[in-house]
Amino acid sequence: MVKRTGEVVMGIFAIIFSFGFTVLGVLFNAGANNDEFSTSFQQSFTESDPTLTSEDADLFLGVMQSLGTGMIWLGIIAGIIGILAVIFITKNKKPVLSGILFIVGALIIGIGTIGAGFVPGLLYLIAGIMALVRKPKPMDTAL
Repeated sequence: MVKRTGEVVMGIFAIIFSFGFTVLGVLFNAGANNDEFSTSFQQSFTESDPTLTSEDADLFLGVMQSLGTGMIWLGIIAGIIGILAVIFITKNKKPVLSGILFIVGALIIGIGTIGAGFVPGLLYLIAGIMALVRKPKPMDTAL
């Protein structure tokens, strides 16, 4: 029986980092929806460059809120896929399905965040490749 400790550990770290994107997205949304933050941001934004207007600051805050919402969903989806993959790989139940789920999680968090999710994406990818490539050792049947 092949021990899958490496895949499980990398999967757990990738899950933690994926849910970190969810937390970061919540912070983005909280900042964009906070009136005090919005007014201070608009003020500093327009003071830093006189050619910028408050409409530009509002546009930037809208983009920040959209990015936050996207990061929340990408983090949740990649985290759930990672949890499923770790469940399937424990005790070597379904390593092929687990490897495919790890690779799908890598694509979601890595590409979906436009490269910002490089670390969890890389961890998912390595765990997925390990899950697909590692085969059990043949049992010695000679008595």
